[in-house]
Amino acid sequence: MRPALFLFALLMPVALLGGCRQQGDWQHLEGVALDTGYHITLNGDLQAAERELLMAAIQGELASLETESETLQGLLLAGWPTRDAAQLPFLASLLEALRGAQQARAVDRLDAVLAEFGIDHAMVELGGVVRTRGQAGRHPWRLALDRSGLDDAPAPPLRLRDAALVTREPPGDALMPDGGGERLLAVSVVADTAEQADRRARELLLSGPSAADMEQAIRLVVLRPQGIDIQYGTALEPLLER
Repeated sequence: MRPALFLFALLMPVALLGGCRQQGDWQHLEGVALDTGYHITLNGDLQAAERELLMAAIQGELASLETESETLQGLLLAGWPTRDAAQLPFLASLLEALRGAQQARAVDRLDAVLAEFGIDHAMVELGGVVRTRGQAGRHPWRLALDRSGLDDAPAPPLRLRDAALVTREPPGDALMPDGGGERLLAVSVVADTAEQADRRARELLLSGPSAADMEQAIRLVVLRPQGIDIQYGTALEPLLER
């Protein structure tokens, strides 16, 4: 077979899959990667061969990320006299941050795979990190905020389109900088990508929020002497479903 014809035959399933997926069936893909599970919900009229091709691309991307994560973890541990993270709380925090960053990176990479396959409406979740593409039917995707430190009272869900949501908790019982004994229980951030949201959430956990931060798409769960206080950034409020 001529090289051009061979390439055409190889890429034809991708081209077919890259067509309009807005009116297809809802498909659910799931598996395990980076020490957690992943779930993908997408809108697309996938035939068996197309689904297998997409799954192969997803597994290939995740295998690459697994190798990358193991390499980074090995480099981090190489500089310590012991590799028992339980004996070094600071090391355990670094490993947890690395794991979270890699999971956010994985969500963005999986979203990119879906984009390459021409899928316009999907949601990717891995390790609690979520990123949405397009809409869930006629409306933006409806997501529940993590209930870190909260009671069983219902919280308003978010409506997200083409955005990512990350919730992070501080290691241990760290107090907020200059917070007068207040403790930040959790930070949720909405951003264009999962990596951006993860990075911003960790910055807030380290430095504590400022007045300017409250203009962003964030939610803070703060433990005060009088009880738990929930604060929503002004950019997040329009996304809340009241």
